[in-house]
Amino acid sequence: MLFSLLSCELPPPGHGARGSAANRYSTYRYFRLIVNVVAFYLIRPIPIPENPRLTSQDVTVVIPSLALEKDRDEFWATVHSILATDPFQVILVTIDENVERVRLMVKNMTTDKVRVLSVTHPNKRRQMVRAIPEIRTNVTVFADDDVKWPRTLLPWMLAPLESEEFGGVGTNQKLRRAEAPSFSERIWGYLGALYLLRRNFDCAACNYMDGGLPCLSGRTVAYRTKIISDDAFTYGFTHEEWNSEYQLNADDDNFITRWLVSHGHKIAFQYHRQAEVETTLENNPKFLKQCLRWSRSNWRSNITSMFVERDIWRYVSELVLKNRRC
Repeated sequence: MLFSLLSCELPPPGHGARGSAANRYSTYRYFRLIVNVVAFYLIRPIPIPENPRLTSQDVTVVIPSLALEKDRDEFWATVHSILATDPFQVILVTIDENVERVRLMVKNMTTDKVRVLSVTHPNKRRQMVRAIPEIRTNVTVFADDDVKWPRTLLPWMLAPLESEEFGGVGTNQKLRRAEAPSFSERIWGYLGALYLLRRNFDCAACNYMDGGLPCLSGRTVAYRTKIISDDAFTYGFTHEEWNSEYQLNADDDNFITRWLVSHGHKIAFQYHRQAEVETTLENNPKFLKQCLRWSRSNWRSNITSMFVERDIWRYVSELVLKNRRC
């Protein structure tokens, strides 16, 4: 887990820094790269057992979404790809303003597995919490409304959860390219694809090194329902503040990742082609704003982990003592 935090990019020395500082920074970067490459080469996903205890019928999928009319086709492509994996239920959580339109569209679908809920105002954390009391399965999967799942996804996500030690499971991700893109869209798409590839590489390597990772991405992630249905979790999740002044609505995946660590639950990252979800990123200059938002979220979460909650240090100490005994 500490290795996950240290894998975040450190700012390079300023222009006035001495050459020795610049050399130390370069040494750190290349040392980290070598360690990551070795770990990435060695990691293997937790295999699907021959007789699994958990099946797709133990899974409820929650999709928080505004369900905007302009994104209708992409949204329903997401829902159909998820239904193809045969979960027990899919819960769509939108806002009151759009709920009747979404219910009408669901009514026209040939399935009784989709349920629609709503909240008053757009707020991803509140939308997620709105669905949790309605879940009746052992496993909850949160998914964004722009992802596309392979039919093989759920068995791979459930494999680590066969062990009670694991509380959360992350997935491989790749970019879904635009159809007939312009030249500029190709450039932005290329940068987005590189971002996701680098993230897969980082998460897989860090998870091999110490069982942690920078963050369990909310694009598609599985949790044990009993963890997120705890009243203490719900309160903390909906009342998180930054600097005792600003209530956070973003960073939902960072909060849950830290919660798993602080409560002693292991995290798995299934790096496998059959556990790879497709997602979309901005293919225009707005991509830079996405990167800025992710960077802010990561630094907020890392500072909270290391200097506020400080569970990371206990985790690392226990890991070191365990390795010494071995």
